[in-house]
Amino acid sequence: MQSIYINLDDSGKLSKKEIISVYGGLVFLSKKEKDKFITQYRSIINDIKCKYCKNKDLCNKKCPEIKNTNIKNSDKRRIMNYIKKYFIVGLVISNRNVYNHIIENKAAKGRFLDYSLRRMIKEVINNQITNNKIDSKEPLKVIINIDEQTTKSNGYYNLHDGLVEELKYGISNFNYSCTYNPIVFNDLDVKVTYQDSGKSYLVQAADLVSGTIRRIILNALEEKQDINNILNKFVNYKIILP
Repeated sequence: MQSIYINLDDSGKLSKKEIISVYGGLVFLSKKEKDKFITQYRSIINDIKCKYCKNKDLCNKKCPEIKNTNIKNSDKRRIMNYIKKYFIVGLVISNRNVYNHIIENKAAKGRFLDYSLRRMIKEVINNQITNNKIDSKEPLKVIINIDEQTTKSNGYYNLHDGLVEELKYGISNFNYSCTYNPIVFNDLDVKVTYQDSGKSYLVQAADLVSGTIRRIILNALEEKQDINNILNKFVNYKIILP
């Protein structure tokens, strides 16, 4: 069976106090590719993590998690130079364009984020189909890995069932008389896992990606540069909402 692994984390929150919120991560098209990434990524982390340990003289093997916000730029560049060898995706939400009644209501915000993630995931898969990396007429397994802390803070509505419906059956939006067609025409297996970033190299890498995307955009906005041109140098596939 064909497989696609989509690994995501967020940076910034859906709030009027912040300009943007971001989801970013990595996509793999086989278990072999995913495992190869983890092996090399773990090797890099093992090489640098001791310099960030507060108990070097009394090592208790409880190593600090390497995150976007707690490492030196030189180490971040080393990790990102490796990550950039793989397929990077990004979802950018312009917070100020989101309706107030969505942002101010936790359930509505959760549904909006759920919709945004479903749309991103569907478009990423469709991109792989368009580029003949995935055959829409063959069975497909979709594995989504997301930081569990992101889920707790945002309260996703029903990501798994929504993905199955959109990918395999399509969705009719009766309010706007729109129909979103399915893109998978054979057996579909969707698995959504919410992982502890401290134990998942995939989510840790996604954290670095999402933080980098957010920093790129904020710097571009401050310097009045074209966001798309800047992002295209780093991200292989992106969507910007709403």
